[in-house]
This record gives sequence, structure tokens and C-alpha cells, in this order.
Amino acid sequence: MQNDGYKGSIVRILILASRGESLTGGATYQANVLRELSKRHEVKICDSEADLDENWDIAHCLNLKHLSLDLARKLRCPLVVDSHDYYWVRYYHFFCLDFPVRFFLQKIRKMKYSRLFKEIDGIILHAQYVYDLYDHPHKYLNFYYGLDYSEIASRPWDEKENLILFVGGDYFRKGIHRLLRALPLVLEKVPDARLMVIGNDYGYVKAFARFLARGLPVQFIYGMPRNELYGTYGRAKAFVMPSEIEAIPLVSSEATMAGVPPILSDAGGNPEIVLDGKTGFTVPLDDYPQLAERIVSCLTDRALSERLVRQGREFLGQFTKDRMIDRLEEIYASVIDRHNLNRKDAKDAKRS
Repeated sequence: MQNDGYKGSIVRILILASRGESLTGGATYQANVLRELSKRHEVKICDSEADLDENWDIAHCLNLKHLSLDLARKLRCPLVVDSHDYYWVRYYHFFCLDFPVRFFLQKIRKMKYSRLFKEIDGIILHAQYVYDLYDHPHKYLNFYYGLDYSEIASRPWDEKENLILFVGGDYFRKGIHRLLRALPLVLEKVPDARLMVIGNDYGYVKAFARFLARGLPVQFIYGMPRNELYGTYGRAKAFVMPSEIEAIPLVSSEATMAGVPPILSDAGGNPEIVLDGKTGFTVPLDDYPQLAERIVSCLTDRALSERLVRQGREFLGQFTKDRMIDRLEEIYASVIDRHNLNRKDAKDAKRS
């Protein structure tokens, strides 16, 4: 690596992050980064504008959605930002009640990000699919999430239920309607199968999802602490999330570590985190019979399920917390070096 001089040195990092806890996604990544970075470097979460006046080596916003243009412009140090989705790049239409709102929000976010990108010194992306979609002069791929699986409880096959798990909010982007269409086909082969939906959404979305699920064995749970969620994974025999749009779903990795094979759509970055037929299954969006077939296989075939989980755990073993932080350090070094070089060039130009 070009920046070997940074290895072992302490970097002063100002973290721009949201408050509060979310069950999945960017919040899981945020918790992991904060915990692991603090073991090697001086890390401070930005609490007020007074923090901006201190001398930081770099600022790191852990989610592009939480960055304001005003804050980015006030920073006196280089800025790197994680982006966990690609929905703003263009409008992706799918079945949902609020598609007109999503259409206009996409346009607004696209305008906002085009201005923000001018203030960002490096953008970090977590899937090759997403990386290829982004247009920024300084983008970095960091696939390593370094998840902490120590609190996730697994169970032997004999203690599991014929339970299908769907975890996450934004139900219709994550394809709950597709899963509900496949569920009757599953019940023909496994009559005692049932679906548990864990995650919150707007009231009208929850009401409509419950309407679509009428007559089916579906339980909706709108709030669950992370430790309870980690204990619930292991009760299931299949994790299913046939998303319409997806970057990298961390919940599928959590399911694998709990001994539950994941079944995802083949959209976005899903095939990068679940290798079809090896560590789980990816299914074409409109192929409901295949989705049902994959679910039935995971509910009934112990040898298949255990093989998928074993190979999934081996695959996920490469995404360690140390590799995640090593890669972040490489990105920081690259951004800081370029920032310092640009300042030097500007000073030299001013003198001449």
C-alpha cells in the first residue's frame, strides 16, 4: 500500500452519525465502526458546532442520508462519507402506496447529493454493484462490514420451527408483497409453516400489509430490541427478503450466523453477499414458484440447510472487523494525502 506510513499511527477522527438505535442496516455498520475505530484511533462523535473548530485529521460521516450541506461546508478537514444505497441515482418504480412521494423524494435527493458531492473528499461504497453506479471522482469500495456475531444465538435443526423470517422496515421495497404471494404455495407443501415479519413502517403501510396477509399465518412485530432479535433468528428455518432494490443486506449475514439460510431476490448487490446455491439462494423477482420452492427446501431439507449455513459462515468469515478497519485506514490515508497535496499545490500557486 502506498500509505504504509500511516500504519500504527493514531488518527484524530470526527464522526458524523445519527443518534438512536435501529435494528439493521446502516445503524449496525455505525455501531461496528465506532466500536472498532475507537480501539485504534482518537474518535469523537460530533455533538455540536464547537467540535468543528477542533483540529481533526479527517471527518467521517457514516451515512450520506444524515449529512447536511451546511455541516459539510463548515468542516476544516477532509471528509469521507459512507453511502448505503443507490435509490437516488434514478427513480426505481415498484409496487407501493407512496410511489408519487418516492418519485419526488428521489428527485430532491438527487439534487441535494449533486451539491453535497462537491464537498466530499471520498465516498465509501459497500457493493460492487453500487460502486459501478456512483459518479464521484474519489470513490472507494469497502466490502468489509466486520459484523459482531457474538450475541447471535443459533439452535440445532431439531429445535427449530417451520418459521420464515422477514426482517426490516420499508416493507414493500424489501418485497413483502412478493413473499406473501409465494406463501400459499409454501403452505401447500408445508401446512404448518408461518411467517414472522419483524420491523416497523408507516401506519398506512402496516395496515395494507396486514390486509394483503389476511387469511395467512403471518405475525407482525413492529418493534424488537436488538438482543431479542438476535435470539429470534435461530428459531427460524428460512430468512426471506425478496427486495425490489437492495445494496448489501446485513440482516442476511446475521441470519446465516444464526444458522438460517437466506433467500433473497437477485436485485442489486444481493448476489454479492449470498452466492446462489452455495451460501443461500437468490431468486428472480417475478418467479414466485421458484421463491416458494426455495423456501420449502430450506424448511424441509436439513442436509441442504446445514450445508448452505456452513458454507455461508465460511464465506462471511473473510469479512472481519480487522479487515474493515484496515481498509478504512487505507481510505483515510489516501484522502488525507490528497487533501494535503492539494493544499500544498494551492499555496505554491499563490506564491507564484
